[in-house]
Amino acid sequence: MKVIALLPFKNEEWCLPSYLHNTTKIVDEIIAIDDGSSDNSVKILEDAGAKVYSSKKLIRFNSGWSEGSIRAELLKLGRDAGGTHFVCLDADESFTNPLVENFEELLPQLKPGEKMSLQWLALWKSYTCYRHDSTVWSNNWKDFVVCDDPSLSYNHNQHMHLGRTPVSPLDINNESWRRLENNYGAVMHYQFSAYNNFQLKQCWFRCSELIQNPNSATEINNKYSITMLEHNVRLAEMPKNWYNEIPLPSIDNFDPEWNESSYVRKDLLPGILQYFKDYGVEYFKDLDIWHVPQLRDKLNEKN
Repeated sequence: MKVIALLPFKNEEWCLPSYLHNTTKIVDEIIAIDDGSSDNSVKILEDAGAKVYSSKKLIRFNSGWSEGSIRAELLKLGRDAGGTHFVCLDADESFTNPLVENFEELLPQLKPGEKMSLQWLALWKSYTCYRHDSTVWSNNWKDFVVCDDPSLSYNHNQHMHLGRTPVSPLDINNESWRRLENNYGAVMHYQFSAYNNFQLKQCWFRCSELIQNPNSATEINNKYSITMLEHNVRLAEMPKNWYNEIPLPSIDNFDPEWNESSYVRKDLLPGILQYFKDYGVEYFKDLDIWHVPQLRDKLNEKN
């Protein structure tokens, strides 16, 4: 067996130490593709021994993240490197400690095409508390580790929002998933910890999708409406042994007030403002993005 982590990333230095801490303990190699970072992400990964490639020569969309082509290229690179099993975390995710303890025993149980499914812990305005309620952010399992099979692939023409692992047309109703209870391991997702950054990222997603699909503002707003829900939030505290010694992300972005220090991904706000410059603010006026003061100010300037 050869276990390779496949990582797409852009400007994730704030959380990469968290990702690397346990990933490096269970993989033989990390292969990463940089989608144009302007921070220290590339250096952090290369210092950790990762092989880092650029996305510049891949299929590009005129907005957003060309996720399909990046993940498809990662899979190709992983196969060329002799990978038999692939770990498909994103940069703002990390395994809990129990997964490291159980991984050597669990991995050989996967047959070709089968996937290890773990609970995806939405850490909410915190690095140690996760959503534990009746919303879409709770009791959610995703596929993060796969035993490779030639039938598996990514849709290289898809704009954004692919699943973590490659899929097979033969895999119906996720029958290939081998679900683990969280005492055996889970995945901590830090996106919602930096809450203001999370909201700004959702605005960027909305704008990107409107550029790809003009006149679809209503559908886009409906799709992302779940990111605006704040009622009935209930949290559970993670056991300390799940995250003990993991270097937690470096920026505390829990304050509900918006200000310049809220932005973890420094490219997000400039990226949206560049969309405004290229397409005009009025192009985006029907999107639910104006709760961000810096964006609302631009609309008010136009009016």
